[in-house]
Amino acid sequence: MQITSLVDGFRRAIWNISNKIGPFAPLFSMLLLGLVILSLSRLGLVLWKFDRVYATGDLLAVMYQGVRVDMIQLGLIALIPILLAPLLAIQRFFHIWKWLTYGWVLIAIVLLVFLEAATPGFIMEYDVRPNRIFVEYLKYPHEVMGMLWKGFKVHIFAGVGFTVLAVMWMRYWMQPWQTAKSTWTNRRLWLVWPLVFILALLGIRSTLGHRPANPALFAITQDSMVNSLILNSGYSVFYAIYSLQHEAKSSQIYGKMDKAEVLKLTQAKDTDIPTLTTLVPYAKRDKPLNLVIILEESLGAGFVASLGGKPVTPN
Repeated sequence: MQITSLVDGFRRAIWNISNKIGPFAPLFSMLLLGLVILSLSRLGLVLWKFDRVYATGDLLAVMYQGVRVDMIQLGLIALIPILLAPLLAIQRFFHIWKWLTYGWVLIAIVLLVFLEAATPGFIMEYDVRPNRIFVEYLKYPHEVMGMLWKGFKVHIFAGVGFTVLAVMWMRYWMQPWQTAKSTWTNRRLWLVWPLVFILALLGIRSTLGHRPANPALFAITQDSMVNSLILNSGYSVFYAIYSLQHEAKSSQIYGKMDKAEVLKLTQAKDTDIPTLTTLVPYAKRDKPLNLVIILEESLGAGFVASLGGKPVTPN
């Protein structure tokens, strides 16, 4: 009973604050609720991997930089409704705005919860938050589902369970918005909208520097897994999708040439150019010799005796 009262009080407090900004109330409540959910998830992951996080000496930085990433993610989610607000949040279309933002916020939070629920299993397998591998393997649903069912049954049921609970929770959370009335005039909406839009953009950029924030900015430790904890899984996955869409393809880098032209050039003979010269061996062998390629990695000064390092190699 006490837990129910605390939860209800928390919801009431958030909505009391959010309702002060009229039609933007659901987006602001999403921001506050999202920060709580993502921070708690990150805290749980940090406690799980505490030894590795503590070893970096950046425990506090992981947490507060994580909040910064969460602000970016939630700002990106809110951006489309904010852009539509001047048209749909007016009194005439307020009922459309209300149901649009209701569905938008519900789906957004449920998706974030699902990705966070999938994170522990992914870290156990790949030692990093869900990233481009999480997306690329979706091209092979049969193989992926088979692998998950064989080795990750607990994670599957946990993910489904958390997702169902998130849907139920968000329906409860958004009840005050379902009965909300339009309290702002159109003029007030249009006057406040530029400020809300600018604040959203600042939150998304998260810096006043030349380049907006990206995952490289949050790589503050030498441990890639710890760096991934600073992100949230939604941000990590969506950035991976963005990167894949803007990734240069090798077919675009190299020029095009007809197959006949390629064969003509490669089969050409020119005694003045070694690569275009056909070498005919003098001795014929029944069995060709093996070709052994030795690939050696260059050693740093710490392994060269003449440079004061370990005598792995003299020079």
